[in-house]
Amino acid sequence: MVCRGMLLMLERAGQITLPAVSYVRHSPLAKRARPAPVFIDTTPVEGSLHQIQPLELAQVRRSGDEPLFNSLMEEHHYLGYEQPVGEHLKYLVWAQGRPIACLAWSSAPRHIGSRDRYIGWNQEARRRNIRFIAYNTRFLTLPWVRVMHLASHILGKRDPLQPGFPRCAAVQ
Repeated sequence: MVCRGMLLMLERAGQITLPAVSYVRHSPLAKRARPAPVFIDTTPVEGSLHQIQPLELAQVRRSGDEPLFNSLMEEHHYLGYEQPVGEHLKYLVWAQGRPIACLAWSSAPRHIGSRDRYIGWNQEARRRNIRFIAYNTRFLTLPWVRVMHLASHILGKRDPLQPGFPRCAAVQ
């Protein structure tokens, strides 16, 4: 890949001419359309956490609100939107009938030596417990939302009415 990148760079700089591409691998993901912009109310949400409560956490994967989540991530998150690989969850946080934040969680990579050593897992412990780890792959507080401590409140939320809300914790 390093050599390929160097050759492409040299060609773009006009230093060499590469032969025409003879084979293009079919990849449906390469041609995936970016999420379409969704127009929502962007008037500022300001005040204290108490003033905007109650907050509603809604899982939106495979729901009518998933395009809204995808669009907000694409437009406002610095990494944009990428279709997650493997098991994943998508949540929208609502306040007063408006979306104010987005969270995405993905299943943990199987083998990360530094993580496994930190937790104290051997191969058998990792095999038994990897299913209990979720990674917070995206977190977005929408740019027009200015509420002190909102992000900490959302990430620390333990709502008994939503027992499936993932936590970033290793279970040994």
